[in-house]
Amino acid sequence: MKADLLSELTRFLTTSREKTVAIVGAGGKTSLMQYLAQNLSGTVVCTTCTKLAASEASLFDKHIVWENEELPEIIRNSDSILVTRLPIRDDGNLKLSGLSEKQLVILKEHCDQQLVPLIVEADGAKRRPLKAPAAWEPVIPFFTDLLLVVVGLRALMKPLDEEILFRSKIFSELTGLAMGELIDMEAILRFLKHPLGGLKGIPDGAKRFVVFNLAGCSEMIDQEWIAKELSGVYDGVFFESGFSS
Repeated sequence: MKADLLSELTRFLTTSREKTVAIVGAGGKTSLMQYLAQNLSGTVVCTTCTKLAASEASLFDKHIVWENEELPEIIRNSDSILVTRLPIRDDGNLKLSGLSEKQLVILKEHCDQQLVPLIVEADGAKRRPLKAPAAWEPVIPFFTDLLLVVVGLRALMKPLDEEILFRSKIFSELTGLAMGELIDMEAILRFLKHPLGGLKGIPDGAKRFVVFNLAGCSEMIDQEWIAKELSGVYDGVFFESGFSS
């Protein structure tokens, strides 16, 4: 992964470490969360308000399961800490349950007291590289300071269907791209600019970055043009290739 996004987040946390970063979209959210937690200095606490695959707990130095009302002790000598609820069965797969809104607020207060940044995976995408949000999505905490919208570009120039894009019909409605048509960059940009697409649910005052995941993308990408198209809509545009999609 290029250092650009990591450097920008490091600067973002320089003035105050008690900040919350939420990650939405599709195409590498969990691996991006793990990368940031491992490479930002000091302890970083991670969690989700959706679901994670149980196997993904091994990506973090410490996994804490929140079973009771009281917040478990956060181990400060670990670099990356994942906090979830108990595992459940979901469509035959073992998943880690996300925290409730009340638990998220308690965890946020604890992280602020300890001057520890909190990273929240706030969206689910069924492992597709792209997704469009349903009416109840994404589940972005109201106290989010920075939102990262992840876009998996291995979907670029693939036919628009549910196999490649989660909630493909919603994406079609938002962008005007017909089902079965190739997902081009123009359609992705229309989605990112749409108030019910990439901009949906962003808390007032939160900064917003787009993170394009280049892993698995075989198309030529005009990064300068894309950044210009999103200028004024997002506070930062990043192209990364070092985390899985």
